[in-house]
Amino acid sequence: MNVKRLKQIAFVLEDFALQTPGQQLLDRFLMGYPRDGAFHRLENCRVSAHIADQAANAEIERREKSFGLRVRRDLRQAVAGADGVIVAWRGSGVEAKDELLKEILPSVPRGTPCFVHGALSASLAGAQEIKRLAFSRRVVVLAGTPLGVTWRLPEVEIPQGTALKEALVVVQGKSPTAEFESLEALLPVIERRQGGESGVRNVRFFQGTNVWKSGEDGQWSWPLLASALARSDSPQGDAVKDGRTQDLAGLGLVQKLAREPRGWALEHRDGLRSTILVLDGVVADYNFAVRTGDGQILSAQVYRPPAPAEHHFTRLATGIEDFFRTGKQPWALERSALIAGLLEVLRNPSAPHGQAIETPELRISYGG
Repeated sequence: MNVKRLKQIAFVLEDFALQTPGQQLLDRFLMGYPRDGAFHRLENCRVSAHIADQAANAEIERREKSFGLRVRRDLRQAVAGADGVIVAWRGSGVEAKDELLKEILPSVPRGTPCFVHGALSASLAGAQEIKRLAFSRRVVVLAGTPLGVTWRLPEVEIPQGTALKEALVVVQGKSPTAEFESLEALLPVIERRQGGESGVRNVRFFQGTNVWKSGEDGQWSWPLLASALARSDSPQGDAVKDGRTQDLAGLGLVQKLAREPRGWALEHRDGLRSTILVLDGVVADYNFAVRTGDGQILSAQVYRPPAPAEHHFTRLATGIEDFFRTGKQPWALERSALIAGLLEVLRNPSAPHGQAIETPELRISYGG
C-alpha cells in the first residue's frame, strides 16, 4: 500500500471555540497528539484553516502566533494544494450544511481525501448528491465522529460475519443529537453481522410511558437493556447520593428515573431489530447490547473520555491521518448515507406513536 507524505492539511470549520470537535481535531494536527506510545507530530506539514464564521477569535489568533496556523479568509486559498481536508460542523455535527459542503468539494484538489466531522448531509438525497459531486472530482469522502472508533468497555468487537438477532443502545440528550450519536455508536457494531448492513425497512417511535409498554409488548428487549445498563459507570438516582450499587432494571428504577424517555425501534431488511433508547436520568454514559444468533448477549460502554482532553478524538485523528496517507476509507461512506436518511425520518416522524414508518428509500447495503 502506498503511504503518502503529508505536506499540508486544510481545515474548513463552521466556527471555532474551545471544547468543540473543530478545536479537538485542529489542535491535534497543528500541535501533535499521543499515538502508539509516543507523542506524534506531523513533521514539516503546514496546517491551514478557513473559518466560515469570520468574527475576531482570540483562540485562532493565538494558534497563528504560537503554532503557525495559516488562516485564510478565502476558502479556495485554504484548501489549495492540501493533501487532506477536514470539515467540521458546529457543535456535535448533527446539523450538516449541505450548501457549504457543495461549495467546499469543487475547491478540494482532485483526488484529495476529505473528512467531514458529523453528519454527511441533512437528508438522504443530499448525501447521494454529495457522493456524486465527490466522485466527479475523484475526492474520497468520509464522514463520522469519534463514537465509531472510540474504546469500548469491555473492548467488545463482534466477529465479522456473526449472526445477530437484536441490538439496543442507550444514550442521553436532546433530539436529534442523541439519535445521531446513538447511530454513530451502534452502526459500527452491528454492520459487522452476517451479510453486513442491509438497510432499514421501517421505524417506530415511542415516547413517555409508551416506551415501557413497547418493551412489555416485545418490541424491544428488557434483557438487552439490563445488560447495557450493567456496563454503565455512571448510574443515577441513589448511586449518586451514596454510591450504592443497584440493579436499575431489576428493581424497576429505570421507569422512575427516566425523564421524558423516548425510543426508536428499527427493523432492518435482514430481520435484525435494533432499538435506540434516550433515557435521561437513568445513566450518564452510552451503552449497547446485542443478542447473537445463538442467544448470547454481548454488551459494552461506548467510552467518551471527559473534557478537556476528550481523548477519543485522538483515536479519530489517528484514523483520519491514516486515511489521508493511504486514501483508503476505514469504513464505508454508505454508513453516513444511511445515518443521513435515518435522521431525516427521526427528526419528523410521520406516523403516530408505535405505528411503522415505512422507509423503502433506506435500502442501503454495505459491509458483510
